[in-house]
Amino acid sequence: MRSVIVSEPGGPEVLSLVEVEEPHPAPGEVRIQVAYAALNPLDNHARADRIKWNHPGYPFTPGFEYCGLIDAVGEGVEPEWMGRRVATNGHWGGNADLALAPARALVQVPDNFDWQLGCCFSTCAYTSWLLVHSAARVKPNQWVVVHSAAGAVGSLVMQIAKSAGAQVIGLVGGEHKFEFAEQFGPDAVIDYLRDDWPDGVKALTDGRGADVIFDGNAGERAPMNLDAVASLGQIIYYGASAGQAPPVPPSMLVGKSCSVAGFVQYFHQAISGGAEVAATHKALADGLWRIPIEREFDLTDIADAHRAWEGRELLGRTVIRVGGAL
Repeated sequence: MRSVIVSEPGGPEVLSLVEVEEPHPAPGEVRIQVAYAALNPLDNHARADRIKWNHPGYPFTPGFEYCGLIDAVGEGVEPEWMGRRVATNGHWGGNADLALAPARALVQVPDNFDWQLGCCFSTCAYTSWLLVHSAARVKPNQWVVVHSAAGAVGSLVMQIAKSAGAQVIGLVGGEHKFEFAEQFGPDAVIDYLRDDWPDGVKALTDGRGADVIFDGNAGERAPMNLDAVASLGQIIYYGASAGQAPPVPPSMLVGKSCSVAGFVQYFHQAISGGAEVAATHKALADGLWRIPIEREFDLTDIADAHRAWEGRELLGRTVIRVGGAL
């Protein structure tokens, strides 16, 4: 079987597609015949050794989130799982023809989802809904700022926040992304590469600033969020695609009585009671909300996909075709 291997940290050139022996599920595991894997930012960060949280160690097979058909089960797993369409995330290995995952980590792919949507809904959709309704508890008429509004999570957060009655400002990296972001219904779009983007937020909010800012970028420009946030507002970080942010002096939080919080999907899922599942599955199936899947690469072109991500060429979510339509 084919498997992508990363033996050492580096750029896309360290991704090797090789033949390996088929894996066999241990107790509590299943084996998945992979149809599609999403190109998750963590695939790129883990390859380049830019993350510590949940890094699989070297060597490893990328593919943080993927979907496919179960073709073998380990001891203790109900045989009824055989042949089911499932998705999983957080356990790596999806950039291979066959991957192993704990049965407890599986989500069934709804029958009315195609494989491309199937490989990314359990991260994009669940994260986006939980950001809006669990982490921020967005209320009608609040002003919400969404970084990376032309990305998969950012675009979906905007749609969900609008459904919650918020007024939404999307931030994108360059005016050439305005048209793409605007299709998801924000009240305004701003180029966050401009040093004065917080002034644009304040102009739209009568000088108050944003009630909520969602930021998956962080990086050296993250302190600009403190200029753009309103008094009593909150800034929620759910990633660091642009690198680690500088420390925040407590006095800057005191001055606005604002808060800065972090977000990991799994902690919120532990207390959500599955609300994100019911809400997002129906809305995605009905077309109320959409995860923009814009590009597809074959597994043999995995290095090109990583290069495109590193070059900031991608919009929405990119997927990797492994077995395709199984």
